[in-house]
Amino acid sequence: MTRSRPTKRDLIVEEAARLFYERGTGVGIDTLIDEIGVAKMTLYKHFPAKADLITACLRHVDARYRERLASGASDAASPQEQVLGIFDSLRTWFGTSSFRGCAFVNATVELADPAHPARDAVLEHKTRTREWVQGLVADCGVADPRFVARQIVQLMEGAITTALVEGDPEVADVARETARQVLSSAARAG
Repeated sequence: MTRSRPTKRDLIVEEAARLFYERGTGVGIDTLIDEIGVAKMTLYKHFPAKADLITACLRHVDARYRERLASGASDAASPQEQVLGIFDSLRTWFGTSSFRGCAFVNATVELADPAHPARDAVLEHKTRTREWVQGLVADCGVADPRFVARQIVQLMEGAITTALVEGDPEVADVARETARQVLSSAARAG
């Protein structure tokens, strides 16, 4: 299967997402235009407001984030190992030079206004991540997959924040072991 060639809009989103992640959503439109190499009219044709661009970027990052996590889960043999594979993916990500923490938490802090249009993309990301993890957890034979998935997601988010603050990819290993204990305990209770 061949992938279609990226559109100008796709290229804008990909580059703007990178710049927002590296420097924050406060990056100005003129800087974006200069660094992406696009005309102002082209940018505004696709994104009439900066909030539209930020929202599109967050949705783009959401898809890539879930692909990254799924790659660690897909190689695992058992349902429990699939869940734990998420933390292996996180550890790899934490060890990259481009790691800057959670783009969604960063955007929430930077945008501050609870009514900002991009906040919907943040909430969608959090919901989709929880639902995806819940699907994996359900295959582990636990009595309450929803609750256990929330525990696993909180471990993921805590690991992301701690890895950013401490600069230590090994925090993913601690979260992985804690997730293993949570899954084992929940399976025994179920």
